[in-house]
Amino acid sequence: MNHLSQIVRVETIRGFKEGQRVTAQDVEVSPPQLHRGRVHSVWSDATAMIVWDTLDQQRDRHLSVNGRVDLHHLSRDLAS
Repeated sequence: MNHLSQIVRVETIRGFKEGQRVTAQDVEVSPPQLHRGRVHSVWSDATAMIVWDTLDQQRDRHLSVNGRVDLHHLSRDLAS
């Protein structure tokens, strides 16, 4: 019997936490673009929901899956 682990909201993962300022890099556009926002929530599958500073449908199509962004796209802003 296959047991899939449930994805749950966590307090912190890989140094990312709720309320933290982050920058995401969209490398699917040329030249690559940076997008800034704040972590809304962090999940056990190494993804985060981000509240972006600006609206950008292209960024959302490139970086978001089911409303969450994989942490490998994000870097922590040092001033947060």
